[in-house]
Amino acid sequence: MKTPAQKTNSKRPKSTREKRSGFTLVEMLVSVVLVLLMMLMFTQIFEILSGSTVKQRGLSENDQRARLLTTILKADLDNRTFQYLLPFARRDNDLAPGSVPPANDDPRSELFRESERRGYFYISENDPNDTTDDLLQLTVSRTANPSLTDQPFYFGKATDLSNRLAAPNNRLSANPNQPDADDARLVSDQTSQSSAAEVCYFLRGSNLYRRQMLLREPLGLTEIVTSQPEASSTSGSEAFFIRPDDGTPLYGQGYAGTDNFWGDFDSSAFRLVVGMDRYARFHDIGSLDNTQLGPFSADYPLGMPLARFGFNHATGRSREFATYLPETGPIPPVSPIPVFMGRFTQGETSHSTFNYPHDLTHSSVGGGGNPMDAASGPQFYVVPDDRSLVAFNDPNDRTSGVSFNSNGPRRSEDLVLSNVISFDVKVFDDAAGIFVDIGGPAANTFSTAKNQNGNAGNLQYNNIFDTWHPSADVGGDLDAPYPLISPYDVTNVDVDSGTAGTQLPTPNPLRAIQIIIQYKDVSSGQLRQISLIHPLRK
Repeated sequence: MKTPAQKTNSKRPKSTREKRSGFTLVEMLVSVVLVLLMMLMFTQIFEILSGSTVKQRGLSENDQRARLLTTILKADLDNRTFQYLLPFARRDNDLAPGSVPPANDDPRSELFRESERRGYFYISENDPNDTTDDLLQLTVSRTANPSLTDQPFYFGKATDLSNRLAAPNNRLSANPNQPDADDARLVSDQTSQSSAAEVCYFLRGSNLYRRQMLLREPLGLTEIVTSQPEASSTSGSEAFFIRPDDGTPLYGQGYAGTDNFWGDFDSSAFRLVVGMDRYARFHDIGSLDNTQLGPFSADYPLGMPLARFGFNHATGRSREFATYLPETGPIPPVSPIPVFMGRFTQGETSHSTFNYPHDLTHSSVGGGGNPMDAASGPQFYVVPDDRSLVAFNDPNDRTSGVSFNSNGPRRSEDLVLSNVISFDVKVFDDAAGIFVDIGGPAANTFSTAKNQNGNAGNLQYNNIFDTWHPSADVGGDLDAPYPLISPYDVTNVDVDSGTAGTQLPTPNPLRAIQIIIQYKDVSSGQLRQISLIHPLRK
């Protein structure tokens, strides 16, 4: 039986007996705000974790690039052929009547520690206040440092010339005196091998490049008696020799308009001109020998500046600058501004119109001529945004169209590090007791006041260190830029006589160098600096 209270409740309307369940508008707004705050917090946490991952990946990539670059640099410096960095002294008065050449233990003699003074070692500081215009160039050999064993060979490209010959000599095995056979494979693999090479480092824009050119080391076959590639093993005629009266050479524009030396060969060579004869002269292991005197020895030593990559074969001056290209205005600019280019990159030397050193650059390329001649050779211009080079069909008219650029088929093959901010090479100055820029305000031994050769270097600067050659002559001056032997500072010692009883000069070779490289990881924005101090004194 129901109580009165129960009876009363049972008679209430259903709408009042059942309470509506749910949130009010205020509660809904509060919950939405809380959810949004939680989502924002999770998003921020995710972004922090993602940013940390990207940062760690950037640091890891920077570490890996630093290790790789340091390994390459240290290997080249350890394997330098010029181990004892005492530049060669002048030899002009030693050849005069009545003079006596220095004895072998005299630092002025080309025979003084000759096995440790092969090839060359060259540093160009250019503007001491600019950390982007330094150039390091040297010769290296896997056998140069006896303390290092099992060093790898150097490899590079080599085009097979055999198919240009009539049968039965159109096979590499029948025509082995050419770079493609130097890796001991008589089946063409388009690859050359050597135990020594010419190497240079330079910064162009934000890219650090390393050019490598092999010194020929032909197979030890009895019929090969010259390092100049021959048309066949029996004819003895040189494949690259150009003479107006003896027909078309095996290699060169006379054979194929597409032939381009540094597009086809990673070989150290320079343009040799003797009378009417001219051709690309390959360097070999014998080119490291600096003991032969005279303008050229039989092996055309690389100690002579004019025989090196990047140097004018006629004057011995280095080409390290081109002209800034304004966005508008006449070509050439009214006020030309020199811009550092370092050396020609592989993308530039492989361009179909470059041709050098086997031939001069065609007249359609900035006027043509010798591209290593900054004074009267082709006019190259530096594009501001990426520091690439261009040349115009008409060197005086930008509307004539571009005939040359940096986009040759071998572009970036010599690139070792991108996003580089600075590449600075310093030398240890014994008198100053610190690492200095050559010609910089802190330099003492390497100050401009001590520079003995104002003609060496390039047309803009001569702040260089060069190991030189005893018969080198640049601009009529036979002195090395910094001889580093005491008689140049001691007035009571005769530098050049070398007569019996003369006080022997004291050698003071370069002790060490410091290379500072700054680069950036784009993904993380992290800046990294490598500071490599490398001892050089033996």
